[in-house]
Amino acid sequence: MTMTSKKIIELLKEYLEIEDFKVTEDTVLKSLPKYDSMTIMIIISLVDDHFGKTISAQQFEKIVTVKNLMETIGLENFEL
Repeated sequence: MTMTSKKIIELLKEYLEIEDFKVTEDTVLKSLPKYDSMTIMIIISLVDDHFGKTISAQQFEKIVTVKNLMETIGLENFEL
């Protein structure tokens, strides 16, 4: 399944219940409202639910931006 970067951003906002915060490919994940260990678990769950890919905690430590998340998932999964 491929999706646009806009769609993964929409999913992030939905899963994390973010409304009044602009999220782009360049958004630093740690800058998201209420970022904590639960946020990490929710993002890992989103990736598993929509891409069937498991991201380890060690992999997640290297993910800084939404774009890094997309690269970790695999850019072949996105319409760029």
